[in-house]
Amino acid sequence: MIIKGFFANYLKENDEVLLTKAEHASNVLPWFTIDNINVKYIELDNGIVTLDNVKKAITPNTKVISIAQITNVLGDERPIKEIVKYAHEKGILVVMDAAQSAPHIKIDVQDLDVDFLGFSGHKMCGPTGIGVLYGKKELLEMIEPLKTGGGMNNDFESDKSYKYKELPYRLEAGTPNIEGV
Repeated sequence: MIIKGFFANYLKENDEVLLTKAEHASNVLPWFTIDNINVKYIELDNGIVTLDNVKKAITPNTKVISIAQITNVLGDERPIKEIVKYAHEKGILVVMDAAQSAPHIKIDVQDLDVDFLGFSGHKMCGPTGIGVLYGKKELLEMIEPLKTGGGMNNDFESDKSYKYKELPYRLEAGTPNIEGV
């Protein structure tokens, strides 16, 4: 939802997204679907993400850094707060994959200042197929819904005009997985 609903419209030709080669496929493959952007990788220092290596990877075209707080590949905890602070000084948005960290450590999105964060419900001993999406309200307001249907609209007319509800309902088409949630 973040990548296709927001970044596909936000990023322009030749903009760059920074990842690492130790990211989960869920944080890599969706970026490949956006045409005309460049996916680049932060060099790992003995398998570890360092702020210095993040700084080295950033160019004037870098618009997004998308990394896990803790990776399931190597298990390292990244210096997210420092990365976000530096990225924001450069006008770069940060997406944090919290699938591995949310079950194990306290996460304060306001303190970290991340722009978007997501994690899976099954990593928290919940059912599969559900998850959490956090985003700063002004960014969430810009997401285009990926699914449309009942429950997300205030009204619609036969001339194809419609008005969506406020967040979060505008992003939740149809009947949610109530039992799972």
